[in-house]
Amino acid sequence: MASSDPSRPATGYPFVPNGTHYPPPPPGTAYPYQAPPPQPTNPYYYNTNQTYPNQRATLLRRLIAVLIIVTVIFFTILFIIWLVIRPHLPEFRVTSLSVSGFNVSSSSSSVTGTWNARFQVYNPNKLKLSYDDIQSSISYKSEFLSQTRIPPFKQAKRNVTDINAEYGAVGSYIAGRAVNQINGDKGRGLVSFNLKIVADAMYRVGGFRARRRLLRVFCDDLAVGFSGNSGSGNLTGGARRCKVYS
Repeated sequence: MASSDPSRPATGYPFVPNGTHYPPPPPGTAYPYQAPPPQPTNPYYYNTNQTYPNQRATLLRRLIAVLIIVTVIFFTILFIIWLVIRPHLPEFRVTSLSVSGFNVSSSSSSVTGTWNARFQVYNPNKLKLSYDDIQSSISYKSEFLSQTRIPPFKQAKRNVTDINAEYGAVGSYIAGRAVNQINGDKGRGLVSFNLKIVADAMYRVGGFRARRRLLRVFCDDLAVGFSGNSGSGNLTGGARRCKVYS
């Protein structure tokens, strides 16, 4: 039975007219807000093991980026230098070719003669050139006649140098068909010879060696004019440019 004293505070659950009570709140919902997350016992503590790896990774990425940039700059500079001073093959010309004492024997299939050639060599580079171990030969078509060596020489940049070569043959054997062809050409007053030069060329920048190349020079179809039965003749048609390979 409820107290009849109006000043006494009400206790228990609210009363409803049908005689039932409001159900008690479910467990855990008495406080309407979520509990705050637990705080660390030491508020000044932080995990240093996560900071150092991040710093090392950042430093490594920066080093890699610097190496890439330096490499790109280095090869760009090399490419520009190569464009400026890139080596070109020298140019060779035969300016004169004379023959004396030229004789071809049908009975012994042999040839005798002396050839004197002059070459003009032009260095088109901004680099110095030096030539070593220079060997030269003369032939008629594919028939070898004589060989000689040319002294080494050097060239300044964009320089023109004249070199001489002398070839000699005394009773050198040649094939019978070549004998007949030479005698036929000589009877018509014109015999063509081929000159070849092989040289070890070195490009230089100041006192440093920049690049080495093996040059092969071919001067083909050099027509030498003969008069009658004379064994002497000279190059016809002026200077001839040679083909240069490396």
